[in-house]
Amino acid sequence: MNYLLQLVLILVLTKLGAHLANRFKLPTVIGELLVGVLAGPAVFHILTYGTFIHYFAEIGVIILMFIAGLEGDLKQLFHYWKPALTVATLGVIFPTASAVLLCVGMFDFSLKTALFLGLILSATSVSITVQVLKEMSYLNTREGAIILGAAVADDIICVVLLGISTSLFGTASTQNSSIIGMVVPKVLFFVIAIALAKWLVPVFLKIASKIQSSENVTTGALILCFGFAFLAVEMGMSDVLGAYIAGLAISETNFKEQLAAKIEPIGYAVFIPVFFVSIGLEITFKGMQNDLLFIGLLLFVAILGKQIGGAIGGKLFGLTWNEANIVGAGMVSRGEMALVVANVAVSAGLIDHNHYTAMIVVTVMATLIAPSMLKVFIQRGKRVVSGIQLNKTSEAKS
Repeated sequence: MNYLLQLVLILVLTKLGAHLANRFKLPTVIGELLVGVLAGPAVFHILTYGTFIHYFAEIGVIILMFIAGLEGDLKQLFHYWKPALTVATLGVIFPTASAVLLCVGMFDFSLKTALFLGLILSATSVSITVQVLKEMSYLNTREGAIILGAAVADDIICVVLLGISTSLFGTASTQNSSIIGMVVPKVLFFVIAIALAKWLVPVFLKIASKIQSSENVTTGALILCFGFAFLAVEMGMSDVLGAYIAGLAISETNFKEQLAAKIEPIGYAVFIPVFFVSIGLEITFKGMQNDLLFIGLLLFVAILGKQIGGAIGGKLFGLTWNEANIVGAGMVSRGEMALVVANVAVSAGLIDHNHYTAMIVVTVMATLIAPSMLKVFIQRGKRVVSGIQLNKTSEAKS
């Protein structure tokens, strides 16, 4: 199918999907994700995941996380680093341990294969979560800051565990890439990114603002966004992490409001809808009938492990149970890091292609379910707060 026609279909269908989701009081992102499932190979096979959609989707998720950084609060993020680190750690331990017990106990997997399957389930992606938090005006809350901080820490923990696991259990080629070789570039990335964010970003934007051309500051911001994303990929981290750090750096400058108003229309008009659809397009039900029990139980472990781990982590730092559940639900969504771990596991010969496909399905299904879970807990929290405020008002009047 012609790429222009694909783009027309995606834009029309995502707007209809978002409208229907709104009518049924679901997060709009659910409607857009389901468009991908229905229009893709799983159902009607109108669209297929190809090169065009891949690159548009990559730009979409990068811009989405850049916007999240732009709208973020760096001081708040640093303030909640302890609960964020705790949530990330427990959010890795619970699903990984549960998956290992399940795979060894019920399906007779070897310990090393079970460990890699658990690692796939431990990786969080907040790109979908960010969209729901924005829709519900919840991005700059305490829970939002903990979720975003935990997602960054989660990536680092997964990279370290992946390095250790491949060194211990991988094939000769994967074992040769030592733990130090995998971890050092990631640490170096944070050092370089923080230095650039502090000293380069403000100067670069000031220079861009003095250039006499149309949308010079907006273009300068996008250069920083994609530049940081490129740096992250080159040093073994996720591109969305680089974009998020670039957005956070700009949020500390005087250009924050101006750029947020300019970048959002660029992302949400074209690129971000393609990203949401692309997730649904990766679902296929071909050959799944033999693995339905395996997929169902792993999906249960994937969701419950993150939910419980995240909620307990939040509760340990004084959150109410509902606030802690919001944090847990915010960690349920999976994404690019899970796919990275899955690819390493396949190349190391630790899982076969059938189980690789099953893990991709679990990853996508968890991402489809996560937004509704998060919305339910946020709405419940708002009702609780409204009830408390109403009681206080009644007491004051009496």
